Amino acid sequence: MRFSRLTNEQFEELSGEFTLFLASNSIDSKQWNYIKSKSIDKAEKILDSFSDIVWNKIISKVNYLTNINSTHLFLFKSSNYSIESIIIKSNDKLIDLNDKKSHSFILNNLNSNKIEIFRSTKKFNKNKLYKEIHNIIISGSYISEGELFDMYDQRLS
Repeated sequence: MRFSRLTNEQFEELSGEFTLFLASNSIDSKQWNYIKSKSIDKAEKILDSFSDIVWNKIISKVNYLTNINSTHLFLFKSSNYSIESIIIKSNDKLIDLNDKKSHSFILNNLNSNKIEIFRSTKKFNKNKLYKEIHNIIISGSYISEGELFDMYDQRLS
């Protein structure tokens, strides 16, 4: 298995797609029920295979990821087999990075000791890039449109 297995909730949400996946592998519902009850290892491999296909499809479309809490903002941009990151840390409890007003303060006070800003770029081959994006997602980031990344990137450049 290349990525993590989907959760039961995710399998439920993708039940139609999973049924089509089984059908494309010549497995009908009766056969699937038999496999689940009598051949657990085979069932596990089927679930893992479907999970990898779903993750691969999602990850192949990712351009931006965001992870934000009150004290940290992690922004990622994936392109050309690399991931650029902008990490902002608030050293002041009054600067809540969940609050949009804080971004105005940060953009106007880039050299303030109330914040720390880090940037990096890391290159990967395709397989490692996808694995890294997967790890970023499962660690709490969500796929975004990149507004915050682009806003900070433009201002920091």
